[in-house]
Amino acid sequence: MEEWVEPARRPALTTELDALIPWLLGFLAGAGVHATFFVLGEVARRLPQRIREIHAAGHEIASHGDLHLRAERLAPDAFAAAARRWRLEMEDLVGAPIHGFRAPEWSLRHPGNPRLAGLATAGFRYDSSLSPAWGAGRLDNPRFPTRFSWPGRGELSELPPLCFAGRARLPAGGWTGRLAPTSWLRRAALRLHREGGLPLLTVHPWELVDRPCPGDLSGLARLFHDAGRRGFHARLAPLLAGHRWSTLWEAIGGAPSGSGASLAEGGER
Repeated sequence: MEEWVEPARRPALTTELDALIPWLLGFLAGAGVHATFFVLGEVARRLPQRIREIHAAGHEIASHGDLHLRAERLAPDAFAAAARRWRLEMEDLVGAPIHGFRAPEWSLRHPGNPRLAGLATAGFRYDSSLSPAWGAGRLDNPRFPTRFSWPGRGELSELPPLCFAGRARLPAGGWTGRLAPTSWLRRAALRLHREGGLPLLTVHPWELVDRPCPGDLSGLARLFHDAGRRGFHARLAPLLAGHRWSTLWEAIGGAPSGSGASLAEGGER
């Protein structure tokens, strides 16, 4: 069984997203791009109409688990069973197949995690949980789309997020990406594309507004959530408008698309 985070310490996640999603859909429409939204089951239950609005606007809905808890809280077999339930519940909500998964806090960590095979068993077609950056993942994680297979269990495409700064391998999403000049992110995306990779830019909805992130955050947690937030949406807009971005499922050939890059919107707090 998943356990709830202590209620007193949980941010007003759904209240914030209820206000942010309409604005975000307008922002993406203005940039002329479609994105993949990794949605928590908790959010889908509380804001079902907002999730349907995202889907109706042409964006992809993918699973971010149920609650914002790390994958290792569930044993591998229990994780596979829960992942199947998360997928089916989201499919019932939007009336369309759910192909992708991302673990909260990048918590699958490395290709040897047995829970990856559980995603294939649960019916997912791709995962985007293995960051090739130190801290969020491991430097030896794949930088390019990689197909994993397990005899008798299925296959899964791994779609890693974009990094920049060369060998330093800094995540293009999160506080490092918000503090970096947009030109650095653009160069990293174009370089990866030339090398045959899939530039996958990860952005959370709360990163695109200037007000502080809600919740009981302090110290490094507050720094990581708020650093570089002011004006980030204005800096990001030219990067989105200047290139062709698509959903992850489209980018890997699951649906017609000429895009060579993908934008993922996280459902994390």
